[in-house]
Amino acid sequence: MVLYSLAVIIFSGLLFGKIIKIFKLPQVTGYLIAGVIIGPFCLKLITFDNINSLELFSTVALSFISFLIGTELKMKYLKKLGSKPLIIALFCSITTFVITILGLSLLKCDLKLAIILGAIASSTAPASIMMVVKQYHAKGEVTSNLMGIIAIDDAISIIIFGFSMVFVESLSGNSLSLINWLEPFKEILLSIVLGSGLGLILGFFEKYFKSNSNNIALVFAFVITMIVVTNYYNISSLLACMILGFVFVNSFNNKLTNHIIDLTDNLTPILFLIFFVVSGASLDFSILKDVGILGIGYIVFRTLGKIIGANIGTRVVNSSKNVKKYLGFNLLSQTGLAIGLAVIAVPILKDLGDDLITIIIASSFIFDIFGPIIVKVVLRKAKEIK
Repeated sequence: MVLYSLAVIIFSGLLFGKIIKIFKLPQVTGYLIAGVIIGPFCLKLITFDNINSLELFSTVALSFISFLIGTELKMKYLKKLGSKPLIIALFCSITTFVITILGLSLLKCDLKLAIILGAIASSTAPASIMMVVKQYHAKGEVTSNLMGIIAIDDAISIIIFGFSMVFVESLSGNSLSLINWLEPFKEILLSIVLGSGLGLILGFFEKYFKSNSNNIALVFAFVITMIVVTNYYNISSLLACMILGFVFVNSFNNKLTNHIIDLTDNLTPILFLIFFVVSGASLDFSILKDVGILGIGYIVFRTLGKIIGANIGTRVVNSSKNVKKYLGFNLLSQTGLAIGLAVIAVPILKDLGDDLITIIIASSFIFDIFGPIIVKVVLRKAKEIK
């Protein structure tokens, strides 16, 4: 059944990816629509059991994409940008966090739920953004800052979410020690240690494998190893894989390293296709009617937070006019880390857990459909897509 599901997913992705091009929309939108149509809520060509059986593949695909994002962050490129992406990302995440909490509080949202939603809102999903950038070969100041920000964003969001979880627990009357407040830094530190260690080992082994097939297999082996290790420590594999790619490309920056990255880069189209078609198949339209005013408010306030936060950050670092004007609109995609964080928060929120999951899944559907289209339009307006 897994092979049948993969065949249906690939054929439908190719078909709708081609159809969507007629309307000059990003392929990722076509993949999501393909997933919705073949999924259990429409034609039922693939079922929930099929989707669950492909969950591991989706994890590998997303982790591999994170590795490739890390390889984009070469030191030469980072030195040119300086600290700007970090400062902008901080302003963007914190502003989104604050605006979402304040906005939802005005809508009479429970404070604990508002805090968790604000923390999750600060995250940005890099996969769909990266796919649009690669599909249209976007280049320029906005794109450069964007790639730096989406790489840093996960780390900032994890810290904000960690502190938010601790604070929500304290509101529930649980006594907390200093160790609880330091817990959010554990995932970041472990990700850095694991990513750096495996990145150096990957660079050491690469010189012993000369053929293209062996090099690709080696990279996949290390990405899968990272997933296994991070699962053992109960942390996200995305940040760790990003650091793995970053350390690998910067510690062994030679012709062989760049050749391996070019080889693995050729695999991203099929990974993107399968990942986003599966994501589309998981989306339940019926959940949209259960979102209510809080769900709509979350979408509005998160969007405002991203745009306003990016605008403040770019002004603080004195970015160019183009970056100030367009950067924030590129940061709306959400699926990935957001759903993972929501699942983690459900036990803390107890009775409010169902509301949290409903809002995050429904908003992810909206952001995933329209986010890539907005990225394409904005980067074209910024004259970074030919």
